[in-house]
Amino acid sequence: MMGSWVRVPQAAPRIEGVSGARNERQAKRQRNAELGTPVKTCVVGAGAIGGWIAAEMAIGGSDVSVIARGDTLRLIDSEGLRLTENGTTHCVAVATAEDPAALGVQELVVIAVKAPGLAKIAPMLEPLIGPQTLILPMLNGVPWWFTDEPLWSVDPHCAIADAFPIGQIIGCVVHASCRRDAPNHIHVIQADKLIVGEPTGGASDRVEHLRAIFENTGVPCEQTSDVRREIWYKLWGNATLNPLSALTRATADLIHSDDEARAWMLEGMAELAAVGEAIGCGIDESAEDRLRVTERLGAFKTSMLQDVEAGRPIELEALLGAPREIARRVGVATPQLDRLYAMTRLMADNLGLL
Repeated sequence: MMGSWVRVPQAAPRIEGVSGARNERQAKRQRNAELGTPVKTCVVGAGAIGGWIAAEMAIGGSDVSVIARGDTLRLIDSEGLRLTENGTTHCVAVATAEDPAALGVQELVVIAVKAPGLAKIAPMLEPLIGPQTLILPMLNGVPWWFTDEPLWSVDPHCAIADAFPIGQIIGCVVHASCRRDAPNHIHVIQADKLIVGEPTGGASDRVEHLRAIFENTGVPCEQTSDVRREIWYKLWGNATLNPLSALTRATADLIHSDDEARAWMLEGMAELAAVGEAIGCGIDESAEDRLRVTERLGAFKTSMLQDVEAGRPIELEALLGAPREIARRVGVATPQLDRLYAMTRLMADNLGLL
C-alpha cells in the first residue's frame, strides 16, 4: 500500500542542532536546482545505508521515495525519516510504498537491500524502471554484473540480471559507516565517500551528473574510471574479516590482535590479490598496510557479525562465494578462502542464516 507524503508534527524537514544547518540545507537545494534537479529517486531498502542516502537526498531537495515495509514503513510515515550526523538531527518527509507499482517510473533507483535478498525483490522493481532510469546498486561484495558471464553464486537463476538492464547500471562502492537507532532513525558514524563509475570503465557525463548531485546533497562522491577495481579493493579489505568475525563473534580489534586469525586474513587477502591481478583489478598496497588502516577503527562489529546477531541472512556469497567462482574461472587456487567459506557456510546453515 502506498504511503502518502508525510508531515511530522513539526515542519518537515525539521532541523535540530547547530544554528547553520538550515542555511546549509537551503544552499544544497540551490546547488541542486542549478543542476536541473530535483531528481525523482526511489531508494529500495531503508536500512542504515539506504536510510542515510534517502535522508541526505531529501534534505538536498530531491524528490525521494522509499520502498519499505513493517515498522520501518509505519514509522517513516508517522514520524518522518530522521538522520543524525555531526550532532545535528534532520527529520524529512518522504513518500513510502511497500509495492513499487505505487510509485511509478523513477529517474534514479538506489538498490540498498542486502545482497541475499536481491534476487527475490529484483523482479518486483520493474515498475520503477523506465528506459532512462539509472540503477545504482549499493551492495557489499561482488555484484551480479561484475563479470560478462553470469555469476551463479550471487544470481543463480539470473533473476537480477533479467530485472536490471545492464546499460542502465552505474557501479558504486560505499565507504561509510551508519547504524539504525530506530527503524526510521539513521545515525552516521563516518561518511567517507561514495565512488561511482561506469561498469565498462571510463568516464561519462551521466556518472559525473550523478556524482555532482550526491556531492551537492552533502554525500561525498567521486567518479572513477575503473569501478571494478574499486569494488575489488574494498572486497580485498573486508572479505576475510567479515566471516571471521561472524565465526568468532569477535569485534575487529580482537581479530586483528590474534596472531592466528591475523595470519589467516593475510593469507586470504593474498589469494584475493592474486585473483584481482588475473582479472585486471590489481592491488597496489600491502595487506599489512591495509590491516593497519582497519585497526585504527578500533573495536567495531562488522556488518556480517551484526547480521548474525540479528538473525539475518549473511552476505556470504557476495563476499566469498563470488570471488571463489571468479578464481576458478581464471585458474587461481584459493585454499584459505575455501576453508573460510566452508566453515562460515556451515555455521550459517546451522543457524538458518542462508
